[in-house]
Amino acid sequence: MLRFASIMLVAFGVAAAQPAFAADMAARAPLYKAPQLPVAYNWSGFYAGVNVGYGWSDDAIKLAPHDPVFTAGVLDIALAGGLLPPSLATNPRGVLGGVQAGYNVQTGSLVWGVEADIAAAGIKGSTTVSRTLPVFPDIMTRQEQKVDWLGTVRGRIGATVTPDLMLYATGGLAYGHVKASTSITDPTLAPGTPCLNIICSAGTSESWRVGWAVGGGGEYRFASNWSVKLEYLYYDLGSEKYTIFNPLFPFTPGPARGLDASADFTGHIARVGLNYKFGSGPVVAKY
Repeated sequence: MLRFASIMLVAFGVAAAQPAFAADMAARAPLYKAPQLPVAYNWSGFYAGVNVGYGWSDDAIKLAPHDPVFTAGVLDIALAGGLLPPSLATNPRGVLGGVQAGYNVQTGSLVWGVEADIAAAGIKGSTTVSRTLPVFPDIMTRQEQKVDWLGTVRGRIGATVTPDLMLYATGGLAYGHVKASTSITDPTLAPGTPCLNIICSAGTSESWRVGWAVGGGGEYRFASNWSVKLEYLYYDLGSEKYTIFNPLFPFTPGPARGLDASADFTGHIARVGLNYKFGSGPVVAKY
């Protein structure tokens, strides 16, 4: 009987100690944390930024008689013989810089949207040549052209290579302010001496033009909502046409005795840009 009572007391003690032992084990056990889902960047939303780049072109200004009937035998001979260059390359070059803004929508890895930009530009070039033909006096021809403002409104469509890197193609409308000038003079005359030669002439033109642009690039998010892009564009603003003539020539006044100058405005742009996207950036990726 005594032995039975001892066994019961031991069993009761063990049972009483179980809650304390369990509580101690729970306190010692490490807390389990659910794995954190990877975070991916979403390109959707409005953005704005700045850009700077370089533009270049092999543009030329072409010359042709304004009235081939009236000028037959004079300007035609001058052009055919090389006294006047039928086409003279100005090879514009220069930097440009400006601002851009746009909106993106991302669906899966596909990113599409629209972007508008405008930049002050110094894409300009000039060429001067002096030539001589028998019977004709020396003639110096100078051509100049410049793009001083250039902007675009383009669609963009691309895909994410990684969540932070997007490659895209782009194309749309281009617009710009252009200038062109041509002067044909007799370099043997003293400065200020009027040239009565029918070939001597001068004229300028400037205007806002609309054309198209196409290209592509890549954009990389490097911090929070900040991204940097590298972009190439080809633009075509068409041709600017203007008439040059010598107002001092004493016979048949007016442009009928002059030349038509046609300046092409096409070129290439390579630029780098910095963008900031407004609104929330990272989102939790879905498995």
